[in-house]
Amino acid sequence: MVGRARRRQSRLGRVGDLVLTVLAVGGTVCVVLVPLAFFFDITLILFKTGSMSPTIPAGSLAVVREIPASEVSVGDVVTVDRTPLPPITHRVVDVANGGGPSRLLTLRGDANQANDAAPYAVTTVRLVEWSVPRLGYAVRSVSNVYAMSAITIGTAGIVTWAFWPRGGEPPTRRRGASPRRGPGSSGPDNAGPGTGVDTPPSRTAAHDDSILRRMFVLAAVLPGVTAAVLATPGQARADTSEDVIRSQYLTLISIGDQDRMTNLAPDEPVPWQVGVTAHTRQPGAVSIALSALGPLAVDPDGLQVMVAVCAMRWVRGACPSGQAEQVLAYGPAARLAAHPVTISAMRADQQRWVLVTAGLLARSAVSGSADLVLTATGFGDRASTGGTVGPLPRTGTNLWTPVLAGAGVLLAGLLLILATRRHRARVEQQ
Repeated sequence: MVGRARRRQSRLGRVGDLVLTVLAVGGTVCVVLVPLAFFFDITLILFKTGSMSPTIPAGSLAVVREIPASEVSVGDVVTVDRTPLPPITHRVVDVANGGGPSRLLTLRGDANQANDAAPYAVTTVRLVEWSVPRLGYAVRSVSNVYAMSAITIGTAGIVTWAFWPRGGEPPTRRRGASPRRGPGSSGPDNAGPGTGVDTPPSRTAAHDDSILRRMFVLAAVLPGVTAAVLATPGQARADTSEDVIRSQYLTLISIGDQDRMTNLAPDEPVPWQVGVTAHTRQPGAVSIALSALGPLAVDPDGLQVMVAVCAMRWVRGACPSGQAEQVLAYGPAARLAAHPVTISAMRADQQRWVLVTAGLLARSAVSGSADLVLTATGFGDRASTGGTVGPLPRTGTNLWTPVLAGAGVLLAGLLLILATRRHRARVEQQ
C-alpha cells in the first residue's frame, strides 16, 4: 500500500511539474514579447469582421509592426487610423505621393467588391506581419473579469501547491539519525556508510526538486500577471459593422462598433453613424429625432454626445460635401433624456447621414448604461435604430477583482502551509 501511494504521489508530482513547465514557458514568451512590442512597435489586432476573408478571416489575431508610410508597397495589408473612427485593416491597391513623408493609400478588403470610399493620408501605418485564424476569439474570451479571476486563482493555487510542505523521510533516513544496529554492534566503528550526519542522497534530490519547482512557479507567476495586464486593453478592430433597418418607406443604415460603444473609456469618444433614406415616389418629408434613455444619460456628468448631420456618408469623420451641420455641441446626453430632439428633416428624394459621437468625461465615475435611439418618421411610416452605450467594464481599467481573488486564495494557502508545518513540528517533538 505504501509503495502504491508513493507511485501515485510520484505521478502527481510529474504532472504538476509538467504543468508548471508549460506555464513557465508561456510566461517566458510573454516576457519576451513585452520588450519586443515596446522597442520594435509590435502590437496585436483582432479581426472582428470578414472584410479580409479568406486571407484573414474574422476572429484572426494578427501581429502588426509600425512602419513609415514611405515603405508601404501595393499588396501590403496595413492598419490605418481614422480618428475618431476606429482603425481599419485592408490591402493596399494604390500608393500616391501626399507630400513629404505623407502617402495617399487606396485600400480594399479582400472580400469587398470596391475600394474604400476615399484614400487615406498617412505618415505611418501598421503592417500586418502574420496572422493566426480563430486565435483572436481565445484572446478575447480571457479578457473579461471572470476569466482573469479564474486564471489568477488558479495561479495562486499552483503557488500554494508548489510550496506545500512535503512529507518527511522515515526516521532512519533523517539527518543525524543512527541506524538500527544488529547483534554484535558495539560502536561507531561498525556503523554503515549511511550513518552519522551525512544527508541522504534521496533527501538531497527531493530538496533540489523542491527548489526547481519553486523556480518554475516564479517563472510562471510573474509573466502570467504581465500577460493578464496586457490582455486587458480593448483589442484593435479591423472594421465596423453595418446594420440595415428597412420599413415600408424608410431605410436606416447603422454604422458603428458596438463593442467600443459598450466599452467607453474616459476622453475616448466613439462615433456612431446612421444614414436615413426614403424609398417612395410620393411627396413628403421625413423627420429625424434622437433620444437617450438610461441612468448614464440622465446624469449630467455621465454620457456626453455631439451630433452632426451631412447630406452624404461621413468618411473618416469628415463630411465629403464639406457642408456638415453641427446640431448639438459636445455636452451632456441629458439634453436628449427628457424627450426626443428633432435633429434634421429631409425630402423623399434626399438622404441624411447623422454622426453621433459619444464619450465620457475624464472625471466621470457614473455607472450603468444608456440607449441612444435614432427615429425617422414620414409618409405614415416609422423606423428606429439604436445602440447601447456604457462605460468600460471593470476588466478594462480595474484589476482589483482578479487580484483580490488571487490574493485571497494565496493567503489562505499560506495560512494552511503554516498550520501544517506547526502541526508536523509538534508531532515530531512528541
